[in-house]
Amino acid sequence: MKLSDIEATGSAVASMMKSIKGQIVFFTVFLVLLTICSSWYLSSKAFQNSLINQAFEEQSLTLENIEKSIAMLNRSEVIRFLIQKNFANSDRISLYDLTGKIIWDSKPEEAKIEYLSGSADFQRALKEPLVFDSIYNKAKRTYLTHMLKKISLSDEELIVVLSRSLNLLTSVKGGLNLYFFLLMLSLSFFAVLLSHFIIRKILTPLEELSGVASKLAEGKEARFSLIGPPEISNLARTLREMAENLQNTLKLLNQQRNNLKQLIDYLPAGVILIDSEGKILYLNKSTIDMLDMAQGDYINKLFIGVIGLPKLIELYDELKERSEAESTIEVTNHNKRFLNCKAKRLEKGYLFLITDTTDQKQMEIARRNFIADASHEFQTPLTVIKAATEILACNPDMEASEREKLLQKIAEQQDRLSKLVDDLLYLAKLESQQMTITKGERETVDIVSILKDLASEYKGYPQARHIEWKVDIPFSCATIEASYDAIKKALGNIIDNAVKYTQQKFKDQKGGLICISLDENKNFWHVSISDNGVGVPSNMTEDIFARFKRGSFKTGYREKSAGYGLGLAIAKNIIEGHGGIIELKSPINPTTFLVSLPKLRKKD
Repeated sequence: MKLSDIEATGSAVASMMKSIKGQIVFFTVFLVLLTICSSWYLSSKAFQNSLINQAFEEQSLTLENIEKSIAMLNRSEVIRFLIQKNFANSDRISLYDLTGKIIWDSKPEEAKIEYLSGSADFQRALKEPLVFDSIYNKAKRTYLTHMLKKISLSDEELIVVLSRSLNLLTSVKGGLNLYFFLLMLSLSFFAVLLSHFIIRKILTPLEELSGVASKLAEGKEARFSLIGPPEISNLARTLREMAENLQNTLKLLNQQRNNLKQLIDYLPAGVILIDSEGKILYLNKSTIDMLDMAQGDYINKLFIGVIGLPKLIELYDELKERSEAESTIEVTNHNKRFLNCKAKRLEKGYLFLITDTTDQKQMEIARRNFIADASHEFQTPLTVIKAATEILACNPDMEASEREKLLQKIAEQQDRLSKLVDDLLYLAKLESQQMTITKGERETVDIVSILKDLASEYKGYPQARHIEWKVDIPFSCATIEASYDAIKKALGNIIDNAVKYTQQKFKDQKGGLICISLDENKNFWHVSISDNGVGVPSNMTEDIFARFKRGSFKTGYREKSAGYGLGLAIAKNIIEGHGGIIELKSPINPTTFLVSLPKLRKKD
């Protein structure tokens, strides 16, 4: 045979083994051979164990008789005794001293003068009452058993060794090997014939089903043939129904998976799913944003290697002992944020849910600060009122001018308290929706008139006497549907802030400038109010309209807060309650607020 023919034959055989036909032939023959080999192994093993157990019982009895007979003898008497007595015709008896040196052997032609001190069995015999072992001697091609026991004589201790050659086991095993080899050849031949019969009856229809399935996998239309044995036709019918259901189910699952992924991706909460090995299975965009992580693909990466926050790693370790855990995390990479993380151990992994609680935390801090500051602000006018009242009570003959000054102080402090209380109540009503401005409470309001009135009013304030005003209102009328008092209060709060912070920067010097302008587009009137005062701090630009948020300015070495942080919050609620928008367009140089209010719709 040529080399090319050998290669072609090998290639054909390999191709057949890869096919179902080749696998059926292979596994049929394999199972037959496995059964025969298992039977051969169990039979030979059972026969071997039987002979070894028999040898163990006989040698144990022999050693017991020897021990009883030589217990009171010395070494020389023992040797003479063993020569005279025949304890076991098939056993070889050897005597060793405790150093492993042979003293006497019943079959010297097989003995070797050697030391056994390094033998594992000999060392065991020095410690254990009886040692028995069986080995295969390759040189003699037979199985050997030997038993070792330490026996005490009248003058010393010896190691008695009994050895036996299991020639019967060797011969029987040879016969079993030949018998099972012939049986294996004959049954393998019948196994090949049986496998070919199965192939012809079953696999031909299955090949047709395989071809149809391949077409379906390629997305082509295919028909299942129902011709063949009942089992095959029923299988074809079932596969056809399964194929149809599978296609519909896959479409539905893909749609649901995409919808769920989009939903989780756009959740405002961070979601992390980890498998039992600590690798990330899913991580949404909110998590990356909250933890200030670099944009990238984190799937199948180790959670500990990706997440750099120690508290999150501690939470992960805690889940190995508990089913649920929760922790508050502070992130200070760019902007200081507070995160609440809830973690739960699943059947095959871990789930982390992260929510941003920065607003609540900051609101809580601002509320505490406001309560402390408001308490102080309440205390200051009350102290002034109390002191002035006590002076008046203790000095009934006080001059009229002095009395007038004290009364004026009392009135000013009372006004201050009233304004603070009014603002608090007004904001509380707005936020609790107890002061909803309904359509029936609204009227046609002219913004031009309100702006001019406010500008004229604030120009007359003592703290605005050195401030320059620029009012640019090119319209004679700008009407909206609103509550007159509410809109005036909202715009007045913004102008009041402009006066306050401009005066704090320039004090009694000139240079302050407040600009009020009015513009329009198709749907809105735009009111712009700007000043060149101290400006809005960079850490307040995002939440300038929140409650209790207020600017501060330095007086010498101290930083002093201005106002109560309620004016812009009230303005925001009013403006948005009228369908408008209020924005901080510029925090400094100049500080500019833009108010957009919807125009009055003309009736048809």
